[in-house]
Amino acid sequence: MTDQQKPTEQELQDIADFKWLMGDHRGRRFMWRTMGRLRLFEPSIGLTDSITNFNEGQRNAGLLLLSQVNDLTPAMYAVMAAENAPQPIDEQPQETDE
Repeated sequence: MTDQQKPTEQELQDIADFKWLMGDHRGRRFMWRTMGRLRLFEPSIGLTDSITNFNEGQRNAGLLLLSQVNDLTPAMYAVMAAENAPQPIDEQPQETDE
């Protein structure tokens, strides 16, 4: 779609679906997990050219998802990252023999 064309009904539905997905914490969790599985946040260099090419293909799919997040719901990236950040483990008090 160019800037001069009106979006098709299917494109509008796709946009609405994506915004719906990103509007729910379960959808954001799914997106974060999927982008991680697509090696978006990892180096793509492998031991062989074939492995590197495969990793780059996966990363390319992750970049597509990331571009949709940034284009359609830019404020949700920070929310998604915060929701999926590793949480510190609470210190458990040590039991004593007293």
